Amino acid sequence: MEDDEGPRFSETEFLVRSALAGGFAGGLAKTVVAPLDRVKILLQTHNAEFMRFAGSWRGAVHALQYIVQTQGFRGLYQGHTLTLARAIPHAAVGYTVYDKVSKWLMPTSEYETSKRRLTAGAITGMTALPLTYPFELIRVRLAVETRTSRSATRPTPWNAIRGIMAEGRSSGGITGFMPFLHFYRGFTVSLLGTVPYRGGIFLVWETLNAQARERLSPETLEANQSRIHLVVGAIAGTTSQVATYPLEVIRRTQQASGKGTPNRMIGFQETVRSVWMGSGWRGFFTGLGIGLFKQVPTHAISLTSWQLAKKALGI
Repeated sequence: MEDDEGPRFSETEFLVRSALAGGFAGGLAKTVVAPLDRVKILLQTHNAEFMRFAGSWRGAVHALQYIVQTQGFRGLYQGHTLTLARAIPHAAVGYTVYDKVSKWLMPTSEYETSKRRLTAGAITGMTALPLTYPFELIRVRLAVETRTSRSATRPTPWNAIRGIMAEGRSSGGITGFMPFLHFYRGFTVSLLGTVPYRGGIFLVWETLNAQARERLSPETLEANQSRIHLVVGAIAGTTSQVATYPLEVIRRTQQASGKGTPNRMIGFQETVRSVWMGSGWRGFFTGLGIGLFKQVPTHAISLTSWQLAKKALGI
């Protein structure tokens, strides 16, 4: 938690600085791990062209090599513009909301309980998600486009947007009148998963940092602060990823489902049956290896750079 020296900035200036720190952290982390993220999405959605790479750590490396061979280096960052369009505002809003909510729920150290830490993280995730979810869906659609599934031209965000809107108009019912609802395929599962995921990340982050402050001397903390944040961020992201991974697989499958069922949105139970019938219980953990390989640097970089950016901005 922050010290109690009192506010040094106006409320507006604090929010702007907090948003800048969060947006920088989110964009940096996503850029570093973008190639791994694309491979993870291809495996999660059980892309036929990439399933031969599933099941081993070495498979991720081969998948990255295959993308470069068939789609060029740019293929590693296919859809990355949409990733940044989502990640930067998502992190800016998320980290800013967390700063405010955590101070409200935990104004002093006596209030720093596991329940309150989990609640602060959950509120953070639920607040940012509705604003940025359409970008996430478009990014997934671009990421699942491969050599055999795409046209001769490189897929673009505008093509993906037009395709999703066309799915909504052709589906009938309420989405026929409001086709933009198709940009929220899998949103319910995402909302369900963000509570334990984001809540768990900040719970572990705050708990381990509090333990470090209790067990280490101020001199040791000062000398190793970034290293400690990197380790704690990696642990926080890894534990939350393992706990919520099946929900992420279901969400990705629903997001990508428009390629196979453009005229309707497949439900939660249908998605679960589809994954189970295709791969059994292991299907809910397809890509977990690369997911963990990705989450370690993602959250380590994001949380650490967030702290460094806050320090640089004086908040």
